[in-house]
Amino acid sequence: MSRRATAGSLAWFSRHAVAANLVLLLMVVGGLYALSQLNTQFFPNFELDIVNVEVEWQGATAEDVADGITRPLEDELRDLDGLREMVSTSAEGISVITLEFSEGTDMAQAVEDAKERVGRVRNLPPDSETPTINRVTRYDPIARVLLTGDLQPDELRGVARDLEESLLQSGVARVQVTGLPDEEIRITTGNDQLLDLGLSFDRFAGLIGSQSRDLPAGEVGEADVARQLRSLEQRRSVAEFENLQLSIDGRNIMLGDIASVERLPRDGEIEVYYQGRPAVELLLERAEQEDALDSARILEDWVAETQPTLPPGVELQVFDESWELISERIGLLVKNGLSGLLLVVGILFVFLSGRVAFWVTVGIPASFLAALTVLWLVGGSINMMSLFALIMTLGIIVDDAIVVGEDGLAHYQRGEGPWRASEGGARRMLPPVVASSLTTIAAFLPLMAVGGVIGNILFDIPLVVVCVIIASLVEAFLVLPGHLRRSFEAMQRPDGGWPGRIWRLFTRQRSQPPAVDEAGRALRPGPGPVRRRIDGAFDRFRDGYFIPAVQRALAFRWTTIAVGVALVIGSVGLVAGGRIAFTFFPNVEGTILNANTSFVAGTPRERTKAYLERLESALLETEEALGGELLRGHLVYVGKKLSDGTGTQDRGDHYGSIMVELVSPDARDVSNSEFMAEWRERVPAAAGLEDLVIQERMAGPPGDDLDIRLIGPDIHQLKTASEALQETLASYAGVSAISDDLPWGQEQWIYSLTEEGRALGLDVAEIGSQLRATYLGELVQIFHERRDEVEVRVRLDEGERRGLAALSDFRVQLPDGGAVPLDSVAQIDSRRGFEALRHIDARQAVTVTADVDAAVANANRILADLEASALPDLAAQHGLEYSFGGRAQDQEETLADMRTGLVLALTLIYIILAWIFGSYGWPLVVMAVIPFSLVGAFLGHWVMGLDLTILSLFGLFGLTGIVVNNSIILVVFYRQLREQRRMSADRALVEASRQRLRPVLLTSLTTIGGLLPLLFETSVQAQFLIPMAVSIAGGLAGATLLVLFLVPAMLSVYESAAERLNGGADNRFREATDHG
Repeated sequence: MSRRATAGSLAWFSRHAVAANLVLLLMVVGGLYALSQLNTQFFPNFELDIVNVEVEWQGATAEDVADGITRPLEDELRDLDGLREMVSTSAEGISVITLEFSEGTDMAQAVEDAKERVGRVRNLPPDSETPTINRVTRYDPIARVLLTGDLQPDELRGVARDLEESLLQSGVARVQVTGLPDEEIRITTGNDQLLDLGLSFDRFAGLIGSQSRDLPAGEVGEADVARQLRSLEQRRSVAEFENLQLSIDGRNIMLGDIASVERLPRDGEIEVYYQGRPAVELLLERAEQEDALDSARILEDWVAETQPTLPPGVELQVFDESWELISERIGLLVKNGLSGLLLVVGILFVFLSGRVAFWVTVGIPASFLAALTVLWLVGGSINMMSLFALIMTLGIIVDDAIVVGEDGLAHYQRGEGPWRASEGGARRMLPPVVASSLTTIAAFLPLMAVGGVIGNILFDIPLVVVCVIIASLVEAFLVLPGHLRRSFEAMQRPDGGWPGRIWRLFTRQRSQPPAVDEAGRALRPGPGPVRRRIDGAFDRFRDGYFIPAVQRALAFRWTTIAVGVALVIGSVGLVAGGRIAFTFFPNVEGTILNANTSFVAGTPRERTKAYLERLESALLETEEALGGELLRGHLVYVGKKLSDGTGTQDRGDHYGSIMVELVSPDARDVSNSEFMAEWRERVPAAAGLEDLVIQERMAGPPGDDLDIRLIGPDIHQLKTASEALQETLASYAGVSAISDDLPWGQEQWIYSLTEEGRALGLDVAEIGSQLRATYLGELVQIFHERRDEVEVRVRLDEGERRGLAALSDFRVQLPDGGAVPLDSVAQIDSRRGFEALRHIDARQAVTVTADVDAAVANANRILADLEASALPDLAAQHGLEYSFGGRAQDQEETLADMRTGLVLALTLIYIILAWIFGSYGWPLVVMAVIPFSLVGAFLGHWVMGLDLTILSLFGLFGLTGIVVNNSIILVVFYRQLREQRRMSADRALVEASRQRLRPVLLTSLTTIGGLLPLLFETSVQAQFLIPMAVSIAGGLAGATLLVLFLVPAMLSVYESAAERLNGGADNRFREATDHG
């Protein structure tokens, strides 16, 4: 659009207040509708580009799974298109391969490619299950519902299934049930019994399976009336199986006469206890596109409806309500946002006339609502990041309107008419305001390209800022001029227009006759007494203190610049010298603590359960020692470790865990770190305890503070190196929860066939099949009851199977029908294996992880120290490689993206400024202020005792665009004074500084004021956002003071250099800088 057309549009909106009001109405209505549609959640939505491949192989050791399943699959999958990383876990009985793809990969095609590759593998063990390939789908937790009661297990199961179905029908997306064990009908008999009947174990199982079955047999009688043929012989209860008749050598024998039949939980199932009683846990989850607070309301309504209908003695408890933290933190940000808004409005009314300040203020909610409309259209949500971005833009959003409104007011006060002043303000300020807005957008825009989980989480910040800036431009140039014209017209009327009439109505003042001059003409009413006093004080400060300071800065321009450079060097030195540390993503203080225990593999469940009771007692003692009223509740899990949702979950009789829910962080004086330290002091010792890790559940992006990967060919060397590294980590203060993912497994008895066995016609496969059927059991069939899957399994008697001596009495069936003792045909050796083996990109690896207390130590410094000495020594000693994963890996990738983004942002800013100024040199003068913004940002972190974080860096990015805005307006006015009024350089610099002091201070103070309540927020739940607020507010405060003096000094140097080179170089310098 041409400049004339643009000016015509601005003039048209200035004349037609109805059009301006309709645009305003459209912004408000669209925003209100979008607000009703936007989801509320903790972090923004983002998809996981991850595919899992799982294969079960019951009874197999981790080594068997790795060799028989994992390696063949890895060989096929390692070169998939777009594959970023492949991590596998080979555990007892299962192989899990996690495929992480690069961003932008077509995940539907990736899943199909993975299925096709897995289908190529033809040498998987015949008794392994069919591989399952699924894309990982994110679900966010709502809460945990606990069901307890004095009921029989089958009755409790029925109630739990009814509640699960009711929750799903109420609108909950997914319900995961824990503590309701999968069951089996277990048929057990002894070796001697089978030998007497002349049966092998697999034949005995086959007889049961062939007799208990429902089988369709087709249709009969098609010529008449067709009938379907089928058998209904499937047994489904213990009594029915006991009465099952087996035909053995011509004899009909009741199964109950030769075997014991019971319905029992399967081995290795998880038990849940709440306040010492068995419980069933229902974990309620919502899909990403669902609103967290709506889901919470569904839960509340469901609990209110369900409680009265429960059987006597059954209780429901709601635990770990994630939505409460979301509600608290969003409420906290809203409170800070409203406080910041009041400060911004107060600043506006101090520096501007009441009417102008009012219409500038109206633009704040209008621009916010318009921005929410765009946010909804692009699939955004109301979350911690988007709300923080709105708070951050509280002051930025009025900058455009301030500049336009202040310029229009200044020209009106100089005598211009209402329309000319309002339209002229918009027209004159269009180039610098658009330029300043575009530079801010250019600074934030590259942040949208930051990849990984961190980039996805923080994406809403630049998105919201860009939306708000665009909305503020619309409001400042299409809506505000019309309102300014009406306000100026009202100011001309003696009664002050409708604002004056309303004021007199409340103050009960009478309308005064208009003042006239000597010729009897009505004089333009001046400002009120309060406004005159404020303006007078500002003028005295500007002319009496500020202008002399600017003149002195120009007189000693090199000294001024040197002082600025010294401040930059000093502030950067705070970071380089380690006075300010860097923490990638600060932990958000939550309410959940997890204690995970791991005993030696093979430890009986009873011993694990007894230790958890002692650990629970230590927990209660800890609460009492710290003053009480800290626990909201806790759950005890027997048979599993709690995980953060990444990787595979460790399960087995030797695992146990306790989940603790504390009261809100703002309702207690004890931090999570203090509570965990006190609990660790009271932890009881136990024989066979390999690992005890107490840590808080992370509320931010996944990953541990320290995540060190050791990669090498020898698994035992890796384990030795891992143990040495864990000892080294334990020597650092503030490091806790140290563990690795290469746990020792049970002792393994390795059997091998002897020459005697081969002579009798046996082979390893035959002996293995008989041992597997006897000790693992033979799966006969599976049937369903409601949502439960019930297995029917034949096993050896418990007494014979669990006793080690029974193995020597095991009778191996020979091909000719005879039987011999196992030890006569096989040799048994012993060794200790591993419970799980990990591969990274098909290479054997172990990962050592730990947490770091940020109040005591810094993760980056620990990693740097390890990389300087300990890790190279380990690598040389054990012949391995090392790398960093977890948050360190995310940090490296994110910072690499941000470095690229910084270059792009500075390039975009330069291009925009060069286009606006029509010069190659002037943009460099304007952009020279950017490094000086580091002074206030770094000093702010140092004074407040804060570490730099990824959010601090996001703030510094935005600051590069924000701080040049004041420079742009100052330079534009300076050039106008030089070109239009033919002023000297120094005089023009002083006059430009004088005229633009008010808008420069106003735009900076409103931005700082919007963030000020958050800067001094004491709630621990908002602490992770404060570093970004410090970067912007501190950086802008420092840069504003420097801009007011440094920019004139640098412009003076620039002009002097141009003048000196002008005569001798045939205007080459000026042509190169001013005309490209």
